[in-house]
Amino acid sequence: MRHVSWSVVDEKEKEELIERVRKMSSQNKENRRKQRVNHTSGRTSFVVLMERKNQMVQLMNAKAPEARTDEAAACIFREVLGHRLGYSRGLGNSVMPESIKVAGVSNEEYERLAEENEENRKNAEYYRSRVEEIEGGFKMMREHMRDYEQRVNMRMSKVETELESQRETSRAVP
Repeated sequence: MRHVSWSVVDEKEKEELIERVRKMSSQNKENRRKQRVNHTSGRTSFVVLMERKNQMVQLMNAKAPEARTDEAAACIFREVLGHRLGYSRGLGNSVMPESIKVAGVSNEEYERLAEENEENRKNAEYYRSRVEEIEGGFKMMREHMRDYEQRVNMRMSKVETELESQRETSRAVP
């Protein structure tokens, strides 16, 4: 039942195809209603998921009881499952993930460094604008100096011309 175009298909065949699609659709809807748990692991098999879970449990059990914190669990979770920026695994792209922890730096130190970095960025922006203002001032001063030099040179040449004419006049007079 292959056809080149839908317009070539016989009306009876169209109705049969439409009815088959509707029947499959209603059966799929019914099957989805019967499901109690949504499968959300995508292409990852349940065997791989169980291996990852066991690996996370082993890593957590290897830690001392006082070191088994939520932060340690989050680190193990990221270590085993990986991490993508802008994405919280299991929650999708719309949920903002926790900030990335820098190895060997405490949260307080990280926060302090982030604040210091932001302050330095603002200072750099301020000084950049000040340098631009100063450069603009230097440019104006250079233009004024160029104009001043031109005026001085014009006056000097005028004075030299007058002196030359006076010398010529004084030589001509006995």
